[in-house]
Amino acid sequence: MRKALATIAVALTAAATFTPLAAAQQQPTLQLPATVKAHGGLSVETGPCETFSTVTSPGLKEPITLSPIPGEPNKLRGFGEAVRKTGTYTAIVQCGNKTLTAQFTVELKIGWWFGPLEVEPGGKIYANGDMTSGCRAVSPLTSPGFAAPLELASAGMWGGYRGETTVTTIPGTYEVVWQCNDGPERDVKTFRVLGDPPVPPTTTTQPPPGKPQPKPPIVKPKGAPQTGGGGTA
Repeated sequence: MRKALATIAVALTAAATFTPLAAAQQQPTLQLPATVKAHGGLSVETGPCETFSTVTSPGLKEPITLSPIPGEPNKLRGFGEAVRKTGTYTAIVQCGNKTLTAQFTVELKIGWWFGPLEVEPGGKIYANGDMTSGCRAVSPLTSPGFAAPLELASAGMWGGYRGETTVTTIPGTYEVVWQCNDGPERDVKTFRVLGDPPVPPTTTTQPPPGKPQPKPPIVKPKGAPQTGGGGTA
């Protein structure tokens, strides 16, 4: 009898311990990435919800529509796109009679490659960028070290851009700027055209001639010159 009572007590204790945990696992939450790239895609999940709304946020380009996840009827998922403006935003969804919220941060990191950073005079130089970072460059790229502007063209299926140009034949160190076409963000890279920089020509300038000094006037004596004394007899 005592053994049976002990067994019932253990069962009741277990039920009291695990029932709140099981109930907590069923509480709906709104889940989405903590950080998202500007203009980048993101997925959101929530549930279980008997009724639900779209997911809205100032950080989303437009509200996200939710749909049941196949094989998980109590879970909902949707896909959307973040805005261009960086910052931290709050997403909201109505799940039954609960209002669920979650925060995420939109960030922008300029991802581009440029090189080689040392190139022979008149040689080729290349640039490519990851447009999924949210920063598309103002094209073409220009630099005093380019013989012609560097035009960027679409390359690949993931939104990348690529281009090339010829550098100048004048050795020296030059800069090229990757400027976002729809925001203030920019990144500067430096490259060097090999060789000795040209030496500026030296010029010898003669000082201007001085103003001639006036000659002193010539003074002539007045009257006839004396030739000797004359006496009277």
